[in-house]
Amino acid sequence: MNCRHCYHPPHERTGGVMPPEILERVIRKASEEYETVWFIWHGGEPLLVPLSFYKDAASLQEKYFGKDSHRVSNTIQTNGTLISKKFMNFCKEKKINVGVSFEGPCNNILREMTGLTEKNIGMMKKGGHKFSVSSAICSHDVKELMNIYDHFMGDGIALSLSHVIRSGSATEDMVPDADEYADMSIKVFDRWLHDVNAEMPLMPHMQYVMNALGEPTPADCAHSSCIFKWMSVYPNGDIYPCAKGCPSGFRLCNIADIERLSDAFMSDSMKDMLSASVERRSKCMSSCSLYKHCNGGCSIDALSEGNISENGGTSCLMFKKIFSHILATINDIIRERRDLSAYNRFVREAVIGKLVNPKIVNI
Repeated sequence: MNCRHCYHPPHERTGGVMPPEILERVIRKASEEYETVWFIWHGGEPLLVPLSFYKDAASLQEKYFGKDSHRVSNTIQTNGTLISKKFMNFCKEKKINVGVSFEGPCNNILREMTGLTEKNIGMMKKGGHKFSVSSAICSHDVKELMNIYDHFMGDGIALSLSHVIRSGSATEDMVPDADEYADMSIKVFDRWLHDVNAEMPLMPHMQYVMNALGEPTPADCAHSSCIFKWMSVYPNGDIYPCAKGCPSGFRLCNIADIERLSDAFMSDSMKDMLSASVERRSKCMSSCSLYKHCNGGCSIDALSEGNISENGGTSCLMFKKIFSHILATINDIIRERRDLSAYNRFVREAVIGKLVNPKIVNI
């Protein structure tokens, strides 16, 4: 679909399919070292490989983690064009989460639209399959954010919103203005907050609500302090600290060269990334009251905005404005003991959980 905001420029999109021996090595090494593992099958387009690839992966997970093990979970992130009933039935059987990258009425702005995604979303909804949609917002569709929200939420489809970053194929002019994106995101949150009939959560806003309530869990991926917890394995076995457009200088190693997966984090390139990230976080910790909620933000976001050692760029400004609004809103709801029937059930249940168990809260 030649997505215009892809983390990878065209010359990097020829990695091929991970060979069986590397696939097994990844799964085996993960099972030997970690109590729980979340596999995200990403691309490119992960459904370009046959279903047999994922059947083999599922068999390997059962071999090394145990059948019906709660130690392992899976998500496939797809553009939705190749989804079939057979594939969705397999995902239902194996409890695989399905995420569809799609902007609904604005999909042709970032992708070469085929119409298949909308059709397949209809098929999944009609078949009762569980899935969510992730919409990337750029400068050209940020004003349409409310229409995107209405398109999916009106149809009872779980939605996650994110902004385009300057990485890979995305050019600087595609990144939305921080204030404009934050203002539109806040309007969408307020609409969802007061929609008592909302059938689905809105992400990352619901995660921000939980974070604002003092839950001991971090917010979304970009604010969860993921260093040493994530790695991206390319088809040839090369390992990077993140799948979000890491430059070649951040290549950690190849999986064939290490005994344990965590050995990848001992590379010089990881030390460089960690040093720069610690410098950025130290500055944030000493100057920003929201640090405990954002953990200094995403290193790759900071890198895409010019300097991994600095914050205060587009992503940081967006988070500050959006989260501050949500934090103030949740504080007001609790402090003023507002009638919870005015809010959607997700927020109601979260607030009630806080009131019932206040020990976990620090407002």
